[in-house]
Amino acid sequence: MQNIERQAQKKGVKLKAYGQCQFCGSNTAGGVIECFDIFNHIASHFVGGNGLSQFIYTDAHCLQHSEVHGRWNNNLHLTRQYLILERNIEWEYSKPPLLSDMMDKYKLSHPDALIPALPVLERGNLTVTDLVGLKQDEFESMLLTWAIDVYHAYNQFHAIAKIVGDLYINKYER
Repeated sequence: MQNIERQAQKKGVKLKAYGQCQFCGSNTAGGVIECFDIFNHIASHFVGGNGLSQFIYTDAHCLQHSEVHGRWNNNLHLTRQYLILERNIEWEYSKPPLLSDMMDKYKLSHPDALIPALPVLERGNLTVTDLVGLKQDEFESMLLTWAIDVYHAYNQFHAIAKIVGDLYINKYER
């Protein structure tokens, strides 16, 4: 992952290290910086073992924080959510490079098909802080609920994710 401050600077965004997260609205006192600290802490302590949860966890957070990621971030993460949540693709660590390759090919022929960041605080009702303090079974259920919540927030862009996702399925999953 790129340095979030550097990526935000490229986009002319000033990160706030106070109050609730300026992008997802998570209940923090330390703003987006604390939101990422929580994300990283949970990722390193609770998510790691199950590949599927690692991917939907990352996708949900990245879609809620578009300003600190690359230009095609939303396309990639929403497409992966489509593949996992809608098409029930068993996601593994060997598959992201294949999806990136498919995305790169799609970008060449559709350079204007960028999925933009949704308005701030309209990227789903749940955030990473809703996972804090949960027991493992509650955690897994809430993680899936959060991923679905974020996925549905981007509903108007599902058609783009479906195109790339179906191209991926046709090439790599048949």
